[in-house]
Amino acid sequence: MTKIQRVAKPQVKSLSSKKALPKEVEQLAKSKKAETTKNADGSVTRRRDTAKTSKELKTSQGKLLETTLEYRKSATTSRGTQSDSTFTAKTDMLGRASTEAHRETVNAKGDVSVFDRSADVFGIDKQTTERTTNRQKGATLETAVRTSSKDSRGNAAKASDVTRVTEQGKSTVTTNARHASGTDLTTRSSTTYEDGKFTLSDGADWAKNKSVDKSYLKETEYDASKVLAKADKFSSFFGKVFKALGLEGEWTKTLPQELMKQTTLFEGDHGSVVTQVGTSGSQRFAINGEGVQASFDRQAKAGVYATAHDEVSGRYGQASYDASAKAEAIASLDANGRIDANGLDAVINARVGVSVEAEVTGRAQTQSITFAGTQLNAAIEGHAKVAAEAKAEVTGTVRIVRNPPTAVLRGTAGASAVAKAEADIKLSAGPFSVVGNAYASAGAEARASGVLGYEDGKFKIGGSVGAALGLGAGAGVTVEVDVRQIGEMAKNAADVNNDGKLDLHDATAAVSKSARRVASWFGF
Repeated sequence: MTKIQRVAKPQVKSLSSKKALPKEVEQLAKSKKAETTKNADGSVTRRRDTAKTSKELKTSQGKLLETTLEYRKSATTSRGTQSDSTFTAKTDMLGRASTEAHRETVNAKGDVSVFDRSADVFGIDKQTTERTTNRQKGATLETAVRTSSKDSRGNAAKASDVTRVTEQGKSTVTTNARHASGTDLTTRSSTTYEDGKFTLSDGADWAKNKSVDKSYLKETEYDASKVLAKADKFSSFFGKVFKALGLEGEWTKTLPQELMKQTTLFEGDHGSVVTQVGTSGSQRFAINGEGVQASFDRQAKAGVYATAHDEVSGRYGQASYDASAKAEAIASLDANGRIDANGLDAVINARVGVSVEAEVTGRAQTQSITFAGTQLNAAIEGHAKVAAEAKAEVTGTVRIVRNPPTAVLRGTAGASAVAKAEADIKLSAGPFSVVGNAYASAGAEARASGVLGYEDGKFKIGGSVGAALGLGAGAGVTVEVDVRQIGEMAKNAADVNNDGKLDLHDATAAVSKSARRVASWFGF
């Protein structure tokens, strides 16, 4: 039995602690034997190589409080185990700290172990492990990938993906089983300063998942030379018959637009309600010297669509809203195929789905005022959307061709139901704006597929089934500050004598202006 290579966990702590860096990082930072290089971008790289180990440390400093430290290490043991690790420590423009550690080990047998640990700016610690093993058991080769994750907020998830390949004479059997379950929390944060604007963006996504997928495929080598020899004679005869009879022609038809009826139930100054019911589609059939080609598509739809909108304005500002809602059911069928000297190729798809959706957007804005020589206003804009959908789909494929020699039947089927709600709101006042967003989702799906036939010199038979249930939620916030506008306002406020310059005369004018206000207050 193959032993899994254990991975030594890096000693990673939050940057807010007194011992922020792993010991080996500190040693390289202080090493007198390291080769030091100052890069063109202002960063500094320290490097030290030995016969079996390579280490590199790169540090950089931004214009504000942001810093970045990147450490890389690569080592090879006498037993042939390769180990690569990285450690990254960052602070953003607000001085918030985060760390990431990654280590990957590959032993001589090809087993892989991966360990990750991170601490984000919100103080959430997260660990992830992944192990890949390869085991030969008689005629079966098993490759297994198992992952797990957990964080300091109580979220934990597990997943496994096991593939077994068994050689049975001229046949090869491949089976696969995948399972996943648990909850996972992913956070995101960034700070940027560009074109005079400072932006802070934070968010989090939470997902709960439970899924299972299983598949089976058997491939058997097959000598098709005798069949191909007969197919060659038939294809030559087939092509000559078409050309000799002069069977050429094409017939197309498109359903009239009148079959898709649209009716307005209500229409006013601030909205409307419309229904749409009917069928649309087209078809084509052609015969020529190359063979027969045909295509067909149909879609049936029934839906109700409503919209509403309004806008008002007054002495204090303007306000408006837009709203829409729909409920529709759609069923469709399309197929296409060809028969020629090389064989038969055909595909058919059928789909049916029902969906309901509602969406609304509202806005309000105050009248502009002049402050410190700058036009300012306050505004709010919100958007919300809810949707639910259920659908099913079936696809079938038939392919029988001479070159490359193929005779395959494939089929897939799936069904899903998904519901989602999302909303965002934006508040702005002068140079400041805040955008918040949130969403929640739930869904379930089932799927199946199968294959039967001859392809790539092998006879194949197999299929797969799967099901999944998922729940999700997330939220985020973005804050933007127009630093350039604030600077302009400060400059205009300091330019007391309005001469477009900031100098001693502005201070004199400010003292004089203040003296007049004080005298006026006392009645002089």
